[in-house]
Amino acid sequence: MKKKLGIILILLLAVISSKVSANVDQYGNLQLKNDYISVIVNQNEFNKGRFAVDITGGDPIRSGDDGKPLLYGHPHPWTSYTTFRIDDKNYIFGGKTDKRAGRSGEYGELIQGPTLDNNKIITKYKFNKIVVSQILNFVKSSTTGLPDTLQITYRVTNEDDVEHQIGTRIMIDTMLGENDGAPFRITNQAVTSDSLFLKDEVPTFWQAFDELRDPKVTAQGTIKGAGVTTPDEVYFADWGSLADGPWDFDFKSGEEFLRKGEFELDSAMALFWQESTIKAGETKTYVTNYGLGGITIVPGLLSLGVTSPAQVVMDKPNKTVEIVAYIQNTAEITVKDVKVELVLPENLEPIDNYKTKELGDLSPGQTAQVMWEVRPKRLLQQQVEYTVKATAKNTDDNQVSRGLKFVGPPKLSLQLTAPKRMEAKDDSLVKDSFYIKGKISNYGASTAYGIESTLALPPGLTLSKGDKEEKFIGFLEPNESIELSWKVKPLILVDGKLPYSVELSSSNALNEISKNSILIPKLDPKVKIEVLPKKGGYQVGDYLTAQIRLKNISDFYGLKTNISYNNKVLEAIYVSRGNLFIDNGKLLSWNLPIVSQQEGLIKGISASLDGEQDIEDGLVANLHFKIKSLGSFDLSFEDFLAYDMNNNQLKLEMVNNLLNIRRN
Repeated sequence: MKKKLGIILILLLAVISSKVSANVDQYGNLQLKNDYISVIVNQNEFNKGRFAVDITGGDPIRSGDDGKPLLYGHPHPWTSYTTFRIDDKNYIFGGKTDKRAGRSGEYGELIQGPTLDNNKIITKYKFNKIVVSQILNFVKSSTTGLPDTLQITYRVTNEDDVEHQIGTRIMIDTMLGENDGAPFRITNQAVTSDSLFLKDEVPTFWQAFDELRDPKVTAQGTIKGAGVTTPDEVYFADWGSLADGPWDFDFKSGEEFLRKGEFELDSAMALFWQESTIKAGETKTYVTNYGLGGITIVPGLLSLGVTSPAQVVMDKPNKTVEIVAYIQNTAEITVKDVKVELVLPENLEPIDNYKTKELGDLSPGQTAQVMWEVRPKRLLQQQVEYTVKATAKNTDDNQVSRGLKFVGPPKLSLQLTAPKRMEAKDDSLVKDSFYIKGKISNYGASTAYGIESTLALPPGLTLSKGDKEEKFIGFLEPNESIELSWKVKPLILVDGKLPYSVELSSSNALNEISKNSILIPKLDPKVKIEVLPKKGGYQVGDYLTAQIRLKNISDFYGLKTNISYNNKVLEAIYVSRGNLFIDNGKLLSWNLPIVSQQEGLIKGISASLDGEQDIEDGLVANLHFKIKSLGSFDLSFEDFLAYDMNNNQLKLEMVNNLLNIRRN
């Protein structure tokens, strides 16, 4: 009955959301934590961006793991680090180190220090033209079903104009409470010495614990399957060798995990993604998970534990599930002829048809492990339970049961919201930009991983400065939604119905694409004379400024004009150039005009740019006057000419200012 209640308790806790909080600890590290684990990211000058993992509450039905380290690093994380091999050079992610780990590598430029963003800690570094983002957040463990796992993501973007060869190595300095040399338990073997697993041999996950009867900490690395990027190679080795070699390192197959140069057990692991081509503008993502593992345990003289995924997604035929059983002899005698048998429910079958595994004799304290691969006979969404039985000739039998939940795949939807047209007033757009908003939802039965959205804009539309077409979302749980937005601007003098689209991709869900369009009104090309307004209006004796402005002109290079005015009402004082003919402090070509008060003319206004431009709203000149008497200003263009670099005349409408000054 206790066993059943324990399983029910875990399932209940799995559906309770864990509160995530963040703070800066006493050592200056940025810390993100929930009810199960915490990640601590170094913010100091040295080793900036490196991280460690601690257990907060850990396993809800075990108190011995509270407060234990899961990834070495106190008080300032430095022992785990990540290498990027770029065109045969090794670059270490993060700030320069004053320690042993990664000392021989090269370092890059800090773009963004550790920053909390939507329950993630994001750090960015640049290595020449390669930008790397480190994203750390919590996800559910594949075996516990609880958010007790750190997801480690690196997004590598090539911002160069040429392709580069880039590889990635993530080195993790495992630490199980106070045990730094526990075996890595992989499929049906316990790894205690330098070992290599190639891509075809890589397991879905590995686990590590001190003893089965009462494990203080159970660690798990998930390195294959939904939500993670399967590495090309996985090495288990001593930490010292991996610390000293940022890419290639001293690896001797079968050698014990003795720290290089010392005499203590110190295990670590490294995941390699070998060098591959990343094209100009392309981004590649590398993801792995490290956190707590779930084992259902029944103690006894033959202590017995089993682990398997808490949830299996039925997204393809011939779906297989790994079931691992651990058996420890806790008696004081050697137990003879140990056998373990897998008892499956009706809809599951073993791939090799061998449900019983023979382990032989186990000496006192010895732990053995076996693995079965099973598959459903029919693709059904259901909750089932299997049992593993252990027997021996000279001790009591034992058995343990564990549940498996088969669920449907994730399904994504994308809903876009944006204005259908931009509005114009007084020859200008009312707003210079608009927002495209997207609501992304997962309406499937399981988590969608590796979600990215990409905005595709046509010529004529561009993103506002600082925004990006591609947005990395990460994962969405069933019935979870997220809203994104892009701020978009039309280019100068673009008009018409412009289409755009947003594409949604995921590592384990079908892609979605949504298309839309926006109408940009046509703005007529004009040249205007505008009198700057004055609060309360103008009176005789006041000074005023009139401006010559170009609006919505394509391929503009230069202009020539004369301005007439009512010399009985206005007295021309002087003319100053507009900012259209000033480029970053440089004065462009400008002819100082002649003022003829007797004729009521400002003669010879002419100017040109260094090259053709499209002008949305440009100030040509400021005309300064004094009001002499009542009457109409009669400001107007005489002989106006605008032209391109080939001296072709540009067609535009001229708008004069006929403002009157009248007696109240």
